[in-house]
Order: sequence, then structure tokens, then C-alpha cells
Amino acid sequence: MKFIALDLGDDIDIKKLMQEKSSHVEYIRWEEPFKFKYGDGMVYVYSFGAVVGLNVPTKQFNSLLSELDEYVVGQVKHTSVETLEIITNKEKEFEVFEDRFYVPKLDDGVIATVAFVLAQSVSLERVEQKTGVLIDEIEKFLSEKGKVAKGRKSLGLAMKILKTRHEILSDVMILDKPDITWESEVYDQIYQKLSRYYELSRRYKNVTTKLDHAFEVASVLLEIHSESKANFLEWMIILLFVVEIAMSLIEKLF
Repeated sequence: MKFIALDLGDDIDIKKLMQEKSSHVEYIRWEEPFKFKYGDGMVYVYSFGAVVGLNVPTKQFNSLLSELDEYVVGQVKHTSVETLEIITNKEKEFEVFEDRFYVPKLDDGVIATVAFVLAQSVSLERVEQKTGVLIDEIEKFLSEKGKVAKGRKSLGLAMKILKTRHEILSDVMILDKPDITWESEVYDQIYQKLSRYYELSRRYKNVTTKLDHAFEVASVLLEIHSESKANFLEWMIILLFVVEIAMSLIEKLF
């Protein structure tokens, strides 16, 4: 069995997709995908932006992605493709090596867990890309000599940092374990094995470290803007006093 996964964008309107792809619209939890047959395979679409195909040829999968772009809420930006092949081998425990995952037996729970980890990995890659763009913008802004103290521009960038940080932290919730892993030790073992293989924890820590840095920069920019505004008001008050004194002197002299 071959899996192929890619992240389309920030979010996918699952309800709208279900209405157009299925005659039966049901409530599904945030972590659960909307599943439907596609050719000889199955497709799993997650609300947090990821699409996973099972036994769907690459050409057909790419064609499907173009159709699904219209259901993306926010910016459409495809990440690189992740692939994984599941091989059943009763003599081996759960092992993953060079994009091959060996399992002693295969069932719906194994498939669901594998699909979810792949969805997490490609969505985390989108988060990494978004964070990288944000950090580059911050570094470019800070390297502009003599412009850091300009309040309006500083405030605009600070607000963008905080907004992006909020969006990214919301997306990072994709790293939560699915409920199925709490119900079965086997599925939890699969999840842990694949999570280590795709380095989800390390990548998550790297993202949060960069986000913390961005938040610190935002705090400093807001403080600079606040001080600049306060200084401007102080000078305005001083100027008003000077004008008032000057007018009083003029009245006395003339």
C-alpha cells in the first residue's frame, strides 16, 4: 500500500467538500479526515490543510489537488510531497526505513494512524515555511538603518508578527496525538515510531523557538513605537507651552 501526502494551505472547508462529494454530511472531529474513493484508491482530507492519498497514482493525485484548491480557506500554497509505502511482514515488528514502513499486520486503525502522521508532517512543513518567511522579514526590517524607530512601520510589522504567530500556533495543534492512539497501544506505538521518523517533535521545537524570537522582537517594536509616541506628545506639549509664553510676551510688549 502506498501513501502520498501534501498540504494545500491554511485550512480546508470540509463541510463544503462533503456537501459536494457525498450525499451524506456528517459531523467529524477536527483530527478526523473526510474520506472518499478516488479511482482505485482512497483520499483522506483533513481540515488543517493536508490531503493524503492511499494507492492513488501521483498523476491522479496532482489532478485531484487542483480540484481541492477551491476548498482552501486562506492562502493556497502546496508543500513538497511526502510518500510512504506500507509492507506487511509477519516476521517483523513495526519498523520504518527509507520511506518504507514494515508492519506485522494491517487494519483500518493502522491505515488511519499512518495517514494522520503523514498529514501532520506535511502541514508542519507549511508551518516551517511560513515561520521562515516571517523571520526573514524581521531580519530585513531590523537591518534597515535608521528606520527601526519609525513608529507606524514598526507597529505594522509588530502586528503582522503577532497575527502570524497566532495563526501558526493554531496550526501547530496538528501535533496533538489522535484519539485512536489512546484507545490502542498498537496504534500508539505506530504513532510514536513514525513521529520519530519524521522528527515531528524536533521540528516543532524549532518552530516554537523561532516564534518566541519573533514575539520578543514584536514586543520590542511595540515598546519603541510606544516610546516614540510618548516622546512626540511630550514635545507637542512643550511646543504649546512655548507658543503660549511667546503669545503672552507679544501681548505685553505690544
